[in-house]
Amino acid sequence: MKTIAIVIFDEFTDIDYFLMRDIFGREKQAWKVRVLGTKAVHVSALGQEVKTDGPLSDAADADAVLFTSGQKGIPAALADPAFTGALQLNPEKQLLGSVCAGSFILHKLGLLEGLRSTTHPDAMANFRAEGAEPENTPIVIAGNIGTAGGCLSAMYLTGWVAQRLCDDNKRREIHRQLIPGGQEALFEELISQTLAGAYTIPETP
Repeated sequence: MKTIAIVIFDEFTDIDYFLMRDIFGREKQAWKVRVLGTKAVHVSALGQEVKTDGPLSDAADADAVLFTSGQKGIPAALADPAFTGALQLNPEKQLLGSVCAGSFILHKLGLLEGLRSTTHPDAMANFRAEGAEPENTPIVIAGNIGTAGGCLSAMYLTGWVAQRLCDDNKRREIHRQLIPGGQEALFEELISQTLAGAYTIPETP
């Protein structure tokens, strides 16, 4: 069974975490979900307490590692050596993804060097100031790294992970109960075409 790790921290964006946790949590056979952080309990931007399943160091053993966002939480996490120092990730063996400003973490860890990426539209100016070159697009996939921009782009990020860990049928399965009634075909076309257009070839040094 595969393992999907969702990384949180204090003041994480609620919808980023809860949407991904709900989508992945509906599947019980193909993978297990583990919530990782630096503490036993982290508090969201809206005050929701979430228990973690293990320390950040466990992310090294996960098949997929996904980072949530947080307007206040991201800067605080990146300033904490206990956070950044505990993350030992390998994009050659793991799927790594982020929603919105979670891309700042991947950038801080040096994992986006030479890659296209995206982030939340409101965070693009700050992301450029960090030396990144984000694009105004819902998701960018470069090799085993996917960055998504906008909270609802988690639909694309979770779909990509499901495709890579299993197949396209699994992607449709985990999204089936979320799609508005009568719009199944519309959303399937949107999601499949968006993912197909998101792939890019990483630049060689």
